[in-house]
Amino acid sequence: MISLKGLFASSKWYTKVGLLMGIPVFLMLFSAAICAIINHVAGIDTAQADSQHLLWMQAFQSGCTFILGGWLYAYLTSAQPAQYFGINRLNSGWLYVIATLAMYLLSPLVSITAYWNNGIQLPESLHAIEELLRSMEDSANDLTLQIMQGNSVWILLVVMALLPAIGEEFLFRGGLQKGIQNKTGNAHLAVWVTAFVFSFIHFQFYGFIPRFVLGVALGYFYVYGKSLWIPIWAHFVNNSTAVLSYKLMYQATNETNLSTMGTPTYLEDYLTAIVALISVVLYVGSMLIFVFVARNRKAQ
Repeated sequence: MISLKGLFASSKWYTKVGLLMGIPVFLMLFSAAICAIINHVAGIDTAQADSQHLLWMQAFQSGCTFILGGWLYAYLTSAQPAQYFGINRLNSGWLYVIATLAMYLLSPLVSITAYWNNGIQLPESLHAIEELLRSMEDSANDLTLQIMQGNSVWILLVVMALLPAIGEEFLFRGGLQKGIQNKTGNAHLAVWVTAFVFSFIHFQFYGFIPRFVLGVALGYFYVYGKSLWIPIWAHFVNNSTAVLSYKLMYQATNETNLSTMGTPTYLEDYLTAIVALISVVLYVGSMLIFVFVARNRKAQ
């Protein structure tokens, strides 16, 4: 019997890019078709479905597209998938502590860039495109809001925080970033290109910048931590903080815009810029500590 493990390990780079793009797209369409069939057989109208049903549909499609897609890519392109991803090592517990601190120090910048990004207005000649983008953004926000309001915090932490953290890191940092770095030998290029693709692929123009910033941070955790578990953890910290903030603080205020939730909009522009700058400085400082600890542990 022919083993599929590492089948494309020696293939050209463009073959691997095709697999990286094709596998998740196929699994996304496949999982969407399965959900459509189940809904049809059960007589469920998606537009009228309750929040629990929407949540489990999202969990199934996310798991297939990202977790299964990322793992299948590594399985086909490496004889040792766990080693390829860097999930065969947990690394020092201090790195997870520092990564957690870094994510919280970065969160003001992410929130502020979300506020700025949300306020971008396209030229009048592109008004129709702006309306379309706003409509797509509102639809995604409304769906997420419906899911967040109708489910318990523990289920949301698994489906909305943990699964995306694992799946998206498998596919983007473990698959795309690792592949670019292996091909070019340039870790920084790999981080920034992957962050761009990571943000773009969500197809949310008014959330592009904060998601790009997050992608860069996660990418450097992977570069210097040498383990995919660290960006997975940092991604989970980011997602779970958003879930907990909404459920424990903002749900009672009827907050409807999740992307700018918690942003200090009452500050003057120059004060907001100062807060963003302080966030960057503190984050960079924490990352320098992260790199020092990572290298020191490796040397030992």
